[in-house]
Amino acid sequence: MPSAIGRARIRLVVLLMMLAIAAPAGLAAARYPEYWKWIALEETPMTWLQTVLLIVAAAGCGVIAVIGSVREWRFTARFPYLALALGFTYLALDDRFALHERLRDRILAPRDIRIPGLTWLAPGDFQMLLTAVAGLCVLPFVLRALRTDRVALVLFGLGALIAAVSIGMDSIDPSTMPLDVERLEQTAEECLELLADCFFVAAVGVRLLGLLAEASWPESRTRTIEKAGAPDTAIPAPERRPAEPAFPTEERTALTAEAIDAYAAHR
Repeated sequence: MPSAIGRARIRLVVLLMMLAIAAPAGLAAARYPEYWKWIALEETPMTWLQTVLLIVAAAGCGVIAVIGSVREWRFTARFPYLALALGFTYLALDDRFALHERLRDRILAPRDIRIPGLTWLAPGDFQMLLTAVAGLCVLPFVLRALRTDRVALVLFGLGALIAAVSIGMDSIDPSTMPLDVERLEQTAEECLELLADCFFVAAVGVRLLGLLAEASWPESRTRTIEKAGAPDTAIPAPERRPAEPAFPTEERTALTAEAIDAYAAHR
């Protein structure tokens, strides 16, 4: 891999991790002592930032799927990126328009619709658990698609783990907690969600840069083409044949003898 690509991958990850730390800290400081108002509530600067990151991740997955189509990857190799693009797009729309909150408050909660046995969930708050189950169904395919790039694989795995913790915190019924604890818990949950989004964007960006490196260095693409699920389209090298003399051996000998006789007659 070219050194410039490697440095770009490192810088991308570092910048996103700095964003995941600096953004919540800045938003909390801007509204202190009411630190939660621009973080924990809906339709806040934190929600806007999360939406942007999810759209970027969805667009990156779409680009990778297009690259796979151009390189003639099998559908099983392109499917995880298509699924991620759709999933990230839905999550971005949900963050921007509070879809599951509106569905909960207007339809599910008034009718006390809940999952039996899950007593810690408020009515209608099971939607994100269903989203997590859908993500778990797609996760094995995504990890398989990323196995050719270990850095992207680790970053996506960390993002999935943090997202699972965030969903678990979001599913807890806030009415069971004191107000101060609820604000702190919701703020921490949104911060973890932002961190997970940053890991997802980092994984997609690192994978895209890796594909760029493969395009710059064809030999690296040759080593990974089968792992990526693409058919082997390399053109075999032409068969080498031993060079044939310009003249057969007998004719060459006769021409040499005639040249010697002509030189002697001239002398």
